[in-house]
Amino acid sequence: MLLFGDAFARNRALYTADIAVQHALRDRPEPEAAAEAAGRVLAYLPDVRSDRLLQQLADVESALQRHAAVPAVADWLEAYRTTTQAG
Repeated sequence: MLLFGDAFARNRALYTADIAVQHALRDRPEPEAAAEAAGRVLAYLPDVRSDRLLQQLADVESALQRHAAVPAVADWLEAYRTTTQAG
């Protein structure tokens, strides 16, 4: 499946959110990788807003809460709260 071009921004955002959750929840979590992927998802929000994407982001937030002591995760959690409250 090709996910390039503006027409597929929602698909890329959803796929990237799923990657973030998987990094956060695997047996050996990779919270920095999860936060990095989740940051890319936030970048889509000005152009892509859907109930499904917002639910995926809430799932990412929930998965990352257990890693809130990791600086990259703490930064993402703050960015998420700021971004979603503004929108």
